[in-house]
Amino acid sequence: MAEARVVDTNVLIVASAADDGSPFRPESTPVEEEELRQLVLNWLIDFEADSRRHAVLDWDWHICSEYQKKLTEQDYGWLAVMAKNDRNEVVWVGLQVDEHGHATLSNELSTAVTDKEDRKMVAAVLAATQQGHDCQLTNACDTDWLDCEDAMTRAGVAVEHLIEPWLRAKWATKQVRK
Repeated sequence: MAEARVVDTNVLIVASAADDGSPFRPESTPVEEEELRQLVLNWLIDFEADSRRHAVLDWDWHICSEYQKKLTEQDYGWLAVMAKNDRNEVVWVGLQVDEHGHATLSNELSTAVTDKEDRKMVAAVLAATQQGHDCQLTNACDTDWLDCEDAMTRAGVAVEHLIEPWLRAKWATKQVRK
């Protein structure tokens, strides 16, 4: 089975902001450091180029619809995902959603993943894993994933944080303010 990644929208945004050819501007992301944006872009370039690593998308296009809320068809992040699709380097999964279009999860995960839009990403990791793929969620700058880290670990959902030291510092700052 393929190595698969559910790529959080923030990865595509940060990578697009680092790409000179993309209309997405660097100041549109919370990652102010150019070298960190470049790390995220490099990860996405490597991911796109590696035919053994597949993107995870859902048949009903919930994940891509999320991408399209933030990215244009000219942004590198979108182009990288579509390149995976064009080369049939996608693990397709089905997602169960509620009446509001949010993915349904177990009670523990639903309680832990408070951003209802993020639930589709978790559900996609679980679905790809159930199909036998080695699957993780890839994150750049969303600290919410650290808030639900324990519950996700218990559920078998691994999260790859591309700029983890920066992310944990931002999260720690938010925790102090709470």
